[in-house]
Amino acid sequence: MTQANFAYAAPANDAAGLPLALAIYADRAHLRAQLRDDAEAAGFRIAEAGGIDALLADEARPLGDVVLLDCPQVGVDVLAALARLDMRAAHTGAQLVVSTSVEGLEDVFGCLDQSQPQILVDPSRAERVIALGRVL
Repeated sequence: MTQANFAYAAPANDAAGLPLALAIYADRAHLRAQLRDDAEAAGFRIAEAGGIDALLADEARPLGDVVLLDCPQVGVDVLAALARLDMRAAHTGAQLVVSTSVEGLEDVFGCLDQSQPQILVDPSRAERVIALGRVL
C-alpha cells in the first residue's frame, strides 16, 4: 500500500483550486484582526470582515464558504441573526465556526440546529486555528 503525499503548505482551496472564501463577524476589533491574520495564513480568501451588526441588517449578505462568528454576549437580536444564519448555511452548505462564552452557550446552541456548526466555548487562538483546520 502506498502512502499519499500531502502538501502541508498548500492553501485552503476548493476542488477547482480556488481559495475558499471566508467571512468573519466579530465585534472585538483585536479578535477580528487576529482571525483575519490566521485565516490568511491558512490560505483563505477573506470575503468580508465586520462586526456582528452586519448580520443584523434586514438585507441578506452573501455567505462565504466558511463563516467565523464570535458572539460572547447574545441578545435577542443576535439570536435572531444566528437562527437566520444557521438556516442559510444549512441551505448553501457553508460551514460555520461560532465562538461564544459559557454564559451564551445554551442560547447559541439552541439557534444553531441545522448547519452542524463547530461551536467553541471561550476558545484560545490555537483552538480557533484548529477549527479552521477542521474546515479544510
